[in-house]
Amino acid sequence: MPLRVSQVANLFVNMRQHRARTKSHHIESSSGDEPQTHPILQGAVSIERIPLEQHETFVCRDGVDATKLIRAVRGALLQKAETYGANVLVDEQWTCTVCGPRHRSDGSFRVYVHYSASGARSDRRDPGRPIALEKARGVPGLMTILNRLD
Repeated sequence: MPLRVSQVANLFVNMRQHRARTKSHHIESSSGDEPQTHPILQGAVSIERIPLEQHETFVCRDGVDATKLIRAVRGALLQKAETYGANVLVDEQWTCTVCGPRHRSDGSFRVYVHYSASGARSDRRDPGRPIALEKARGVPGLMTILNRLD
């Protein structure tokens, strides 16, 4: 039974709709349910702590490297802590939500990163990397950051 042109056209339309549906999902990842402190800082920080939070939204194209975005938000949070006299972050916790290009014709992704930690003083250096970074999930591809919203 040969296929007609209309059947082939319907097949392509169905394939395109299916592909669009598979891309339109949310990818959520987090460091865990409880705040965590790097092991090298355990017992080596001051009692005084300053609670800090940072919410940032990124617009990316062609992929999402969640680890880089989480690192960027942590860096901004550490700079904020340094303005209060702290030099390390403890009790860290982050969440990252990647929203697929469902309603955007340009195929861009919106990435929401929330990072909370407490700033403290220590005689040890800050580790410089987020806790539980291996739990970050993104979208494969070469990421281009189009916009960063605070």
